Amino acid sequence: LRRAADRVPQRLAVIGTGGISHWPATPDSGKINEAWDRQLLDRWVRNDKGALLSYSDADTYRDAGQGGFEIRTFVSVAAAARGHGHLQHYAPIPIFAVGCTIATMDVAA
Repeated sequence: LRRAADRVPQRLAVIGTGGISHWPATPDSGKINEAWDRQLLDRWVRNDKGALLSYSDADTYRDAGQGGFEIRTFVSVAAAARGHGHLQHYAPIPIFAVGCTIATMDVAA
């Protein structure tokens, strides 16, 4: 993604969407693992490539549910930007059954 973006003269925005930990349409629906979410966001803000790539499918499923696989969009943004993130807001929202996040990431040269 970054290599493709570097080849065009226009400025681009890369947007990652999706949830962090959540268990939609399961007996655990409504569960949010706030500690896991905050750990992921800390790693994302630091753009800790090794830590972001260390999440195994089995561990993610166990700790963050099948919705946790949506973190791949966070990892993709971090890889493309190569900068550091800024977390503006995170809150577990039980009515949505997911933690909601607003964050930006600087683009490094």
